[in-house]
Amino acid sequence: MKPPHLAPYTQAGDLFYLSGQLPFDQTGKIISDDLGEQTMQTLRNIEGLLATMGLSRNDIVKTTIWLVPGTDFATFNDRYADFFGDHKPARSTVFSQLALPTAKIEIEVIAHRS
Repeated sequence: MKPPHLAPYTQAGDLFYLSGQLPFDQTGKIISDDLGEQTMQTLRNIEGLLATMGLSRNDIVKTTIWLVPGTDFATFNDRYADFFGDHKPARSTVFSQLALPTAKIEIEVIAHRS
């Protein structure tokens, strides 16, 4: 099987569109089966990718979240709020099956360089 055919991000003017990020650890494996841990790992992965572009979490203007049906939305929402603090990007959250069966969350973001 070929690796996924995608770029980690695409830039259009001052906007950066990040491909959906998953809770991979440094070895490329999905961490634990705990949604809270997976949420924080995914957000840390996003933050790391943004840093390579000179951006931070405060530059995120929109997130789209996919959660596996039946996961604990409140746990996700608490970790998400802890990560962003007072910064509140626009957000859409949907329940869906994910391509990797061990992943419980996928997050894509749009960031803006001001």
